[in-house]
Amino acid sequence: MKRSMQQGFTLIELMIVVAIIGILAAVALPQYQNCTIRAKVSQVVSSFDAIKTCIGEQYMSNSALVDTVVSTLCSVAANKFFGAINPVASGIVVVGKAASVGADVSATFSNNYNEISANGGNMIWNCKGENTTYFPASCRG
Repeated sequence: MKRSMQQGFTLIELMIVVAIIGILAAVALPQYQNCTIRAKVSQVVSSFDAIKTCIGEQYMSNSALVDTVVSTLCSVAANKFFGAINPVASGIVVVGKAASVGADVSATFSNNYNEISANGGNMIWNCKGENTTYFPASCRG
């Protein structure tokens, strides 16, 4: 008796593989897009760290903050994700609507400068914004 060897895949086997790949792609692509938006927003938020450090250094060395000095010394140049950031003594006023990150996101960092300038104490930063699901965990509040 001669047995014939199978020469390839049947149509049903190929259709099952295509269906599995389609289901995986339908789940994976939205998650990938969310991850890329989060990475871009994290880059924007990490730009704030340099500003926060600069404002803290200005406060520690001068015991006071002047908006024009802070704006001059602590500003960050524009890049492809946001326009130039010019902070004031009480915080970082905005990163505006960052449409280039793939979602309508804005973030604002504020500090307690007005309170500590009168009473002394440590500078504390607060993060607020719109569409915080894309923000890093440290900034979701």
